[in-house]
Amino acid sequence: MEFLKNNRRFSLTYGGIAFDELKYTLKATEEGDTLTTEYLLEDGLKITNVARICGQGYEWVNYLENTADTDSKLITELWDADVVLPIAPQETFEATTYFAGYDDMVTIYAPTGSTWDWNEFHADAEKNSVGRFAGHLPNNWHRTWSASGGRSSENNAPFFNIHRENAGYIAAIGWTGQWKAYAKRGEDSLIFKAKIEDTNFKLLPGEKIRTASFVLMPYEGSVDDGRNCWRRLVKEHFSLIGKPGRDEFGPLCATIWGGMRTESVLQRVNAIKDNGLPYEYVWMDAGWYGIGNKPTPDEFEGSWGGFTGDWRVSPDIHPGGLKDVSEAIHKAGMKFLLWFEPERVQENTPAVKEHPEYFLFKEGHNPLLNLGDEDALNYCIETLSQLIEDIGIDCYRQDFNTSPLHVWRHNDAEDRQGITEIKYITGLYRMWDALLERFPHLLIDNCASGGRRIDIETLRRSFPLWRSDYQCPANYLELGSQCHNLTFNGWMPYSGTGCGRIYDTYRMRSAYGASYANQFPFSEREPFGDDPEKMAFLKKQLNEYLLVRPYMSEDFYPLTKVSDKTDIWCAYQFDRPQQGDGLLQVFRREDSPYEKACFTLGGIDGGCDYLFTDLDGGEFTLSGKVLQEKGLELTIPEKRTAKIYIYKKL
Repeated sequence: MEFLKNNRRFSLTYGGIAFDELKYTLKATEEGDTLTTEYLLEDGLKITNVARICGQGYEWVNYLENTADTDSKLITELWDADVVLPIAPQETFEATTYFAGYDDMVTIYAPTGSTWDWNEFHADAEKNSVGRFAGHLPNNWHRTWSASGGRSSENNAPFFNIHRENAGYIAAIGWTGQWKAYAKRGEDSLIFKAKIEDTNFKLLPGEKIRTASFVLMPYEGSVDDGRNCWRRLVKEHFSLIGKPGRDEFGPLCATIWGGMRTESVLQRVNAIKDNGLPYEYVWMDAGWYGIGNKPTPDEFEGSWGGFTGDWRVSPDIHPGGLKDVSEAIHKAGMKFLLWFEPERVQENTPAVKEHPEYFLFKEGHNPLLNLGDEDALNYCIETLSQLIEDIGIDCYRQDFNTSPLHVWRHNDAEDRQGITEIKYITGLYRMWDALLERFPHLLIDNCASGGRRIDIETLRRSFPLWRSDYQCPANYLELGSQCHNLTFNGWMPYSGTGCGRIYDTYRMRSAYGASYANQFPFSEREPFGDDPEKMAFLKKQLNEYLLVRPYMSEDFYPLTKVSDKTDIWCAYQFDRPQQGDGLLQVFRREDSPYEKACFTLGGIDGGCDYLFTDLDGGEFTLSGKVLQEKGLELTIPEKRTAKIYIYKKL
């Protein structure tokens, strides 16, 4: 609590005057782990900072309210987080022939976003995009980062691991729109600031808004130590997974195209049941909706995209209104996941024609349902709630396949820049919160052209079952999934991906994660359930996945670098310190000339022995001392081989 009491945590300029120079009355209230601080300015602007302790971290959010009966002055340079972080000191760096040593600098690991590439969410401090010091800050240097297009993790993701001399901080910006971050290195401190990027507005009489939230977690130890403290913090204080009434783990899903005819969907549900495949959810993707929409065998055919925004079940595709599909899925012992995209709407849909006032328009862009408008928000909540209840939906999947920033800014007045976005994103949170309150067992799957809307506010309410569109092709390169497991796991304990549609152990093991989707039943053009050998193979692999899944939300250690090279090995480890066991996934890629590799494991107790079990058969025992001093040496004779080892402390 002392950290919160000793830092104001935000800054702004009001009417051209810095906040420190303004006159205000202050009221601070401490209740349990929450500190509420109110600043009331002379003209009636009230700023409320609500901060709390969460585990070993801190979280806060700001509220701005105009309590006067006239417009407020202009609010500019509104930094929702503005803190000075103590850092081990470094001597002043002067540019000479010799660079300063990296060990003397602050290293900031800032991940990329989801870009349909193998290196998504990779925080490469050595990247040479802005010179040698891409992720390293010498004294007096600074760096900035921002989102792109209005989706929080489209180009850069709003997470930062700030490390220096065996200690550091992890920072997370809670804003599902356009954010900006700034860091400047001082001799013995680091200034870190975060904000909604475009804010230059007045507040109308009685108007109240919220800003981005901010989470800061200090830690001691290595980058891996910080990463694992963060994963535990997200699990315990933010994620809904494992909470009362919710699923214990990220789900195992069978994906089906929504434009597929009901009779084909039911055939696949029956095949899953008859073959004893242990799927937990049937995931129906896009294409199921719209009056006039016709059946399509998969997503690459038909005109289904033109019906987005018409959330009436197509009677030509699903005459039973999907209720019969949901009942069959539930009768087979599974749950039903259904795709929606309520925000991006086609202009010819009924809602746009009947209520154009519900939408934001800009030439050349799809209309956006204005979640910042109270009537539009209520329409969205009621429409989705009715469908969830009538159909029997267990997981609501929300996609968002557009970059909204230009539409938001186009609809801002000159003296209200940022208000459209702020109210829109606040409405998004209200909508998700309303659904979660109405349906206490509902899971929300957050998608936005893959993982382009991942931030601490979406992780609080949802779960990215499809973290990247890289896996959309049925035969995508497996190394992409391996790399994504090395990167995404550094920032969140729960995320998921798909394995494509090729029956292959190497491919399927590459995609194992805290959640897992199989696309084998997806397309009507490919038969499913009629080949006993394929069904036996699939059953074996799915049961193997369920065996290893509990490890995959625990402590995480990357054992190799992130790389798209095919002549190397790739490996990562999940460790369960409380249970004294863990899991290794090791891949010898297709062009690797090396039969042997040695790995330094994390979380090992040097005073114990460990039993390793190869899931393909065989066991061996090694002492913790040997593992710490020499590492784990493995031999894989065959190229393009995936191995899984479960180890347990004896």
